[in-house]
Parts: sequence; C-alpha cells; structure tokens
Amino acid sequence: MGNGEMPYAGIATFLKAPYNEAPARVDGEVAVLGIPFDEATTCRGGARFGPRGIRDVSTFWAYRSGAGAYVDVELGEGTAREILGGVRFVDAGDVVLAPTQPPDERHAAVVARLRPIIDTGLFPLVLGGDHSVTLPCLMAHYAARGEKPFQLVHFDTHTDYWAEEGGQPYTHASPMIRADELGLLNGITQYGLRGLYEPDMDFDVMRSRGATLFWCEQAKRMTPDELVAHLEPGADTYVTFDIDALDPAIAPATGTPEPGGFTYYEAKAILRAVCTRVNVIGMDMVEVAPVYDGPAQLTALHAARLILDGVGAVFQQRTRS
Repeated sequence: MGNGEMPYAGIATFLKAPYNEAPARVDGEVAVLGIPFDEATTCRGGARFGPRGIRDVSTFWAYRSGAGAYVDVELGEGTAREILGGVRFVDAGDVVLAPTQPPDERHAAVVARLRPIIDTGLFPLVLGGDHSVTLPCLMAHYAARGEKPFQLVHFDTHTDYWAEEGGQPYTHASPMIRADELGLLNGITQYGLRGLYEPDMDFDVMRSRGATLFWCEQAKRMTPDELVAHLEPGADTYVTFDIDALDPAIAPATGTPEPGGFTYYEAKAILRAVCTRVNVIGMDMVEVAPVYDGPAQLTALHAARLILDGVGAVFQQRTRS
C-alpha cells in the first residue's frame, strides 16, 4: 500500500489521505469534506453514514504511492489512461451538525467549513449526507465567487425541484429549486430522471427557468458527446451526483431507490464527458446509505469509484488546458 498499511488497517480517511481539518493549498489538490446529515430525507434514512461508508471503501484504492497515477486500462493507450497523477488528497473531516438543527444554522455550519477550502484553491469534494446538503455547498461556492452564479450538472433519478415536501421547504427533494430561487445558478442540467412523479410536477416550469432534462431511457440512447453538447465549454460548473441515478441492482443502499437507472459504465462515461467539457469548480456524492448495502458495500464502492473517475477527468482537463 502507498502508506505501508493494508486497506483494513489504520484510520479510514478518503484514500488514506492525510487528515487536516483546516487544509491549505500546500496540503494537496483535492480536499474531502463529509456532511453526515440525513434528517431531510422523505423516505429511508441512513445517509448520515455515507461519508464514513465511502471513506471506508475508498481505502481499497489507497495503493498508489504519494501522488502517483492510477492506470485505468479501459481509457485507451499510453498516458491517456492515467488519472490523478500528481493529484494529492487531504481529508478535512466532517461538518459538525447537531440533531434537529434548524436549516439556517445547518447551512451556515456547512458554509463555514466549505468556504475556507474553496478560498484556498483546493478542489472541494463533498461526501453526503442526503441531497439537502448540496444547497449550502452551492451557497458556499456562490459566496466565494463574489455572488456570481454558475452552472449545475445534476445526476439523479429525481429532479429535487419540489416546492416543498410535507410542508417543509428544505428537504432532500428541494435543493435545486431553492438554489434557483436564490439566484445561485445560471443553468441546470439533469441526467437520469426516471420513476413515478406527482401530477403537479411541472417540468415546463423547470425548462422555462433554464433547465435541460435528460430522462434515463433517453440518455441511454444518446452518446456522451451528444449529452454534453449543450454545455458551454469551459463554463464554471458544480457537479452533484445522487447515487440513486444508478440502477439499484448495483447500488441498492440509498433512501429512495427506483427501478432502472444507469449502469456504472454509462454513468462513468457521462460524468467524464461533463468533467472534460466544462470547468468543474466542485463536486459532491450524496444519498449513500450504507446500512442497506450489507457486507458487500456495493453502493459505497460505486460511489467511491465514480468519485475517482470524475475527479480524475477534472484534473486531466486542467492539465490539457
């Protein structure tokens, strides 16, 4: 192993990276921050253990030495198949959140931890938590950019654009509509939508506000290049990935699974296409609820690998630029 330990030994930081709650730019290129919160779920809980589960599985890939490259043999020949070469990770731990904490306090706590990471120039990688945690992440990026909006790419079976759920405006079903209302975004692209929706889900309203929607079956019939063709090359973009975008046959451990969904290869291809076309300013992986995974850890495994694929593509693009 890269640090002399086997996967099952030592502290399970992400990729067994050094732990530093207040990382600086000299500590690496990618800072990992966990947000262990799931009180905004409208179905099954358990995503509060997502950061821990993803970190644990990530130790499977902690065998590279220092900032050496991984070789993804399915990406082609030569240096094109090397990812994350020279990219160091640092684990900043978790945001401390109290049970039943009001949304404004919760959002402020996330911004207080994430904003300094953004300001250092480290690439922020967030591990959720249910999808409500994405809203304060978007708030932090918006504030760090001098209140300049940016583009959002959203992998999910659900739009997360409900005005409210159970009379509550800040659930995991509403982060995208709240972000839109706050003026944080200048466009939303959603990949993988499927399942059963209520009759009052107005997709035309979303489109009128600048959303581009790709149903899962539709996306499966298109090439990755076709799916990203509408994205402005080099545009600043935040990527949020709800693990329920994947088929629950391979990723069952999530709060609101739906039959169907992307395979790993389909999700990887689209994610890499996005990350090599735009300028990704941050990324999160949410809704992993390990309690439903059992000992196989399949959902956390797919989440951790897609993180490596996505961040790897981000830094490949930065090297080319």
